[in-house]
Amino acid sequence: MLPCALVLLAVVVLLGPPLGRALFEPTGAEHIWPRFFSLRGVRPEPIEHARYVLALLGPLLVVGSAWLLRGRRMPSVVPAVATPLTQLALLAFVVVCLVAQREFVYEIAFTGKDGGPHTIFFTNATLVVAAVLALLLAFVLSRPAATERIARLSRETPLRRAIAIGVAGLVTLAYLLSAYNTDGTINIAHAALWDHTAFYVDEAFSILNGQAPLVDFHAQYGHLWAYVAAGGLTLFGASLGVYAAIMLAGTAGTMAVVFATMRRLVGGSSLQTLALFLPFVATSFFMKLGPPDNRYSPASLFSLFPIRYAGPYVLLWLLVRRLDKGSTRRPLALLALSGLVVINNPEFGVPAVGATLLMLVWTLPDRSLRGLGRLGLETLAGGAIAFALVSVLTLAVGGGLPHLGMLATFPRIFGTEGFGLLPMPSIGFHLVVYVTFVAAIAVAAVRGLAGEDRALSVALAWLGVFGLGVGAYFTGRSHPHVLIDLFSVWSYALVLLGVVAIRAILRRPERRPQLAELLVFAGLGAIACSLAQIPTPWSQIERIGDSQPHDVRVVTALGKAIDERTRPGEPVAVLVRPGHQISEQIGIVDVTPYANIDSMMTEQQWAETIAALQRAHGRQLFVQRETLFQEHVEWLAQRGYKPYGQWSNLALIAFIKGRPPGADGAQTPTRRSARP
Repeated sequence: MLPCALVLLAVVVLLGPPLGRALFEPTGAEHIWPRFFSLRGVRPEPIEHARYVLALLGPLLVVGSAWLLRGRRMPSVVPAVATPLTQLALLAFVVVCLVAQREFVYEIAFTGKDGGPHTIFFTNATLVVAAVLALLLAFVLSRPAATERIARLSRETPLRRAIAIGVAGLVTLAYLLSAYNTDGTINIAHAALWDHTAFYVDEAFSILNGQAPLVDFHAQYGHLWAYVAAGGLTLFGASLGVYAAIMLAGTAGTMAVVFATMRRLVGGSSLQTLALFLPFVATSFFMKLGPPDNRYSPASLFSLFPIRYAGPYVLLWLLVRRLDKGSTRRPLALLALSGLVVINNPEFGVPAVGATLLMLVWTLPDRSLRGLGRLGLETLAGGAIAFALVSVLTLAVGGGLPHLGMLATFPRIFGTEGFGLLPMPSIGFHLVVYVTFVAAIAVAAVRGLAGEDRALSVALAWLGVFGLGVGAYFTGRSHPHVLIDLFSVWSYALVLLGVVAIRAILRRPERRPQLAELLVFAGLGAIACSLAQIPTPWSQIERIGDSQPHDVRVVTALGKAIDERTRPGEPVAVLVRPGHQISEQIGIVDVTPYANIDSMMTEQQWAETIAALQRAHGRQLFVQRETLFQEHVEWLAQRGYKPYGQWSNLALIAFIKGRPPGADGAQTPTRRSARP
């Protein structure tokens, strides 16, 4: 690994600039509003993109070297010297990354005015406890009597299985309670959560409001999860509380799938699975901002759980289940589900499906051209089935076939043109995360060459490939909170590396851990310390019960203001957060093909909105003032839209084409109560 790392470093440094200029320069095809450039909201990163693509060669170099060296004889002094040298270099690398993370000063665009210039993920106390836990685990593994007693006590029985599942469920429920909000609590929830919620909530409410993702609405996060949530809202009531319950049920199902996957990989012991699952849950829902009783974490970001992570983790479960059972059936159903995962969210879906296809190739009984060709045809068939299922859905709900080009709307604006991107620190904890994924692939490859436990090796490799793929998400927007969004797959890979290390130590006569294995154990200790962040159920019940009165809620006030200027059923464009939810509640039709004004960074998106309004024979827009630029006002004026009303206390302004209501005898809309 050491020479591979040096070669990779040279390749990344030297070839990054020319490759970036050749492949990743922004095209300018998306006309982002000039004001965003002056605010430094647009930062194309062609060289950074290219360097990350080159960094993906890291595991290929290691795996290729292992394959070339397999079976070759060499002087015994080489591994005797190289192994400790490489592991010492790895330890030094991790220490340098941790120190650099503490010293790096972020600009205010990263952390906000209250976030502070530094971001430290693991405190000194956590690192000390992690080191102690690593040594303690190594000590226990060195004692055969202790390990035999643990194995005996954790042997599977119906009672122990029930206890493990019950504890896992209760801990997961505690985190899910911290993510539950209603229309009465969202305005007093953490400010960062309120900023994000409106985006994915309106993806579902747009369907209730007469639009359909992939037909005439651009979903920013989950194209298919929007339909799932909309179905629940239709059945149980159109409110934020119902939406949150639906999404949290999806998150609970995702965690159940992970527990089932881990249980298969550790050999069926539910208690041993629980010991690995709890740190994974705590790290997946790592608190970004506090206070703990009213936190902001991935648990409450439905754009992550279940929208982005549910599909990939289900794919891994099905893959492990298939290998564990030794199934020889054709993987058509798995490949069809893979197509749905990509269509739902390409950012996480493409890496997940890429990992799944690579693992299917790896475990293919016949890897001849004929066998690979058959798998390729099945992949195409699975994609066709996924497209057919989505087509039936969009035809039934939106009256049209899906436009797959919509999947690239936001990846183009963010990834290619550079909107919202932030530069990456040269050294920091993100490199530890990267090396964990590379290690997962390398260990899986070596185990595969040795013919060890195929299911565990495949799961390790899958997580490594998936983790490196979704790492592009952080590469673009290198915000410390975005790195926390990757902690789930990182901790998953770390847990399975821990399983491999434990089994390796138990096989040695002297049961002595290597330095790299101690590093893995320290990582397990660090993520186990995340359990200290677990929310107390009583504090969350109290928080949920502290509902804001209806007449002082922000959404209620916005709805009342818009209601004063509209008629029942009138088509309008509501560019506020959450515009589609407000429109559904007061009984108007929001034709905006995006969640709100914050999703409309380009002139093309505004033109698309105006075109949708004109097709619906509407003439009013309602816009949030805080994100309205003077160039927006001038652009609207050129198309005949003039401001005619505003509510300063709500930062809301109305635009209309033609004469405003009440002018020259025009009919003035009457106030009415919200639609039941």
